[in-house]
Amino acid sequence: MKYTEAIQKCLKERGIEQEDPRLQEWQKSFAHVKDPRRKQGQRFTLTSMLLLALAAILSNHVSELAIAQWGAGQSEEVKKALGFEKGVTPHQSTIQRLFRKMNVEELEEAFRGLFVHLFEQTQPERGACAVAIDGKAQKGRLKFEEEKSYPVHAVSLVEHETGIVLMQGHVQRGDTEAKERPTDEETKGEPAEQKPGKKGKPGELTEQEQEREQEEKKQRSELAVAYRLIAHIDWKGKVLTGDALYCQRCLCAAILLAGGDYLVLVKANQPHLLEDAKRAGEGILRLAEQQAHTTNKGHGRMEIRSIRVSSELQGYSDWPGLDQVFQIRRRWQSKGQWREEVRYGVSSLPATIGIPERLLKLKRGHWTIENGLHYVKDVTMGEDRSTVHADNGPKIMAALRNTAISLLRRAGFSTIAARLRYNCGHPEAVLHLLSLSLG
Repeated sequence: MKYTEAIQKCLKERGIEQEDPRLQEWQKSFAHVKDPRRKQGQRFTLTSMLLLALAAILSNHVSELAIAQWGAGQSEEVKKALGFEKGVTPHQSTIQRLFRKMNVEELEEAFRGLFVHLFEQTQPERGACAVAIDGKAQKGRLKFEEEKSYPVHAVSLVEHETGIVLMQGHVQRGDTEAKERPTDEETKGEPAEQKPGKKGKPGELTEQEQEREQEEKKQRSELAVAYRLIAHIDWKGKVLTGDALYCQRCLCAAILLAGGDYLVLVKANQPHLLEDAKRAGEGILRLAEQQAHTTNKGHGRMEIRSIRVSSELQGYSDWPGLDQVFQIRRRWQSKGQWREEVRYGVSSLPATIGIPERLLKLKRGHWTIENGLHYVKDVTMGEDRSTVHADNGPKIMAALRNTAISLLRRAGFSTIAARLRYNCGHPEAVLHLLSLSLG
């Protein structure tokens, strides 16, 4: 309940009302999405079919078959509100054929227009809004794909406080063969680290080499999509948070050039930066450090997080825009034993804005994309169990799931599963979320 009230308070402070009249422009938004079907024999409009899919997903019917069955079982009033004047809704095969042929970029653009403007401010304060980035695979699709194919299918951008999905980009086949930007090792001309493995037959890769190749494909695909995504967002006043994969010179420089800031972890993929971060506060300059800590207790365990922040690398490191480095020490109690984990990171936020408490909150808030989006899609909406895999079908379904979650988050609902169950028996509540009505 407290989390729900916090979301509602955040939305109210931003001037976002639950009954936003802008959501009544569904048809205007979808007008820019090209209908791939032939004009001959069309019984249903593109807008009505997309609204049906959203309404069904919001009612806990999350597959193409379930969408068709939910629509067929609704009252004449609900069907009419969704745009089916004659009281007839499409069959599963009709929905499936449409989704396979639709242009996912055009649909993503239409959905993006519904939410991005909510976070655009005339004079945004630096670091006022935090956006998390991360990639995700749809496990149900993997068995239908080529062996040793890329293990990531999409990359998402999620706003920390509300959990609204600002954008999602999909991995393309060429993203695993060629990078859109060189990695830092390639830029410096350093050879990649070779890992030892068992020798096999000529032309065959060892098990370790295969695992390494898969990881490289994952990194290439995620980064290629990330570079495309950030070009579509107004980064003024926003901070990008990401794990160590996104600690790349080109990516950080692109965010700074767009007027934003970054906060990313540093691991062995950036060995020199990691070594400098570990030594911050121990060098010749001996600049003052700042510290903060938080304590959380719940679900039978206690967790203590502490952060040390230093500006010692400012002007010393050649990393783009680097202003502060930090060390986060996390201690938690599990089965009566205390465990500890230490992580390092960098940020372009200056010390006057990125105070230790703020950086600790940003790092903690990054998990919104895992707990509030990926977990909900996998467990609550069954994305990993979905076997939709042909053409653009899985991408369209992923876009619909994201939009459904964003609509629920925007309305202030924190427990998505409970709300989906409620909506299943209350179609009028679903129409309200879509700014539609029975009358």
